[in-house]
Amino acid sequence: MEIHRLGSHFRPYPAPRKNVLLLSCMDLRLIDDIVDFMEGDNLSNRYDQLVFAGAAFGVIQQTHKSWRDAFFDHLDIAVELHDIHDVFIMEHRNCGAYEKILGADGTFDDTPQDQEREEELHRRYAFQLRDEIRKRCERKRSSTRDKNKKELWTVNVNCFLMDLRGGVRWLKDDGGEEEV
Repeated sequence: MEIHRLGSHFRPYPAPRKNVLLLSCMDLRLIDDIVDFMEGDNLSNRYDQLVFAGAAFGVIQQTHKSWRDAFFDHLDIAVELHDIHDVFIMEHRNCGAYEKILGADGTFDDTPQDQEREEELHRRYAFQLRDEIRKRCERKRSSTRDKNKKELWTVNVNCFLMDLRGGVRWLKDDGGEEEV
């Protein structure tokens, strides 16, 4: 069952505490759905958005290595300037960047097996980036002596998978997911 995207009464992840950095894909089919999702968390005018082909995969992949630096440079500035305490990684199904960069390994059909394989690939890249964000923030927190800056670098990361109708699943650490 899908919960209406604008409704925030059922969001199984913690509510964002302050402002959010949203990482999403450049897919133009989903722009309005992403805005609706963010509004459903009461985040209108409270998020920075970074757009990379492939979302987390775009940052992680090796074909365009400068994208990783661009992402992390922006994360650093966003945390300090905009009081970012949450990062949302919004993956989506039928992503052309996966197909373009991975070829056949990034191409999926509508069979249940391929849908499961596609979700697992998105989960892997989203969680890999999530872990890198957490490590970077921990290093920043550990390296500063300023107590206020330590709090600044306490950042939550949530990963999501959007379908082509705008339905969103929260990708949980335990391998499960919940519709939001």
